[in-house]
Amino acid sequence: MVHSRFSLVIPIVILGLGWVGCSQRLSSEAASPEGENAGQAAAKRPGRVVRTVQWWQDESIVAKLQLTDDQVVAIDELMVATAHEAVDQRKQERQVSLRYLRALAQDPYDPELVDMLSGRLIEVLASEHRRRIDNVHRLRDILTREQWTKLWEVAPEAVKVGRFQIVRGPAISVTGDPGASQSPTP
Repeated sequence: MVHSRFSLVIPIVILGLGWVGCSQRLSSEAASPEGENAGQAAAKRPGRVVRTVQWWQDESIVAKLQLTDDQVVAIDELMVATAHEAVDQRKQERQVSLRYLRALAQDPYDPELVDMLSGRLIEVLASEHRRRIDNVHRLRDILTREQWTKLWEVAPEAVKVGRFQIVRGPAISVTGDPGASQSPTP
């Protein structure tokens, strides 16, 4: 009796683990990677192609903004360069974060090394924000005032520089604080 229960439990556990593993892989494939406002190239996965059209490549948005061919080329060059910078920055962030956490994991840890790595990590994280801000600034230099104003309506994610959703109306305002619903971190 015990043997038959055991032989029934093993396949159920194996099937359950297989289902969990497959569902996690599918959900990670379906979720788009956290992209920059700059956008990223279309992702190709084995057996399936996922195509994402960036705002400056969307014909309806280009028509609404009345972008010239030169503007589209300039925006595309800006976004491609920014995407390459973002990849390099993420690699650097990953490396410095790993070194920082490994230094903290030592027993006892070296406070001087941890301070040096924490300062470096702060610089790397700040460079990401600096890149986003510079990107939006350069985008504004490409567009006319009318196009810039219209961009806020048709593609507000293009002008997003932080974590807040900003809306342009008679005045520019914040519509929500994404951190307000989260617990404060220690």
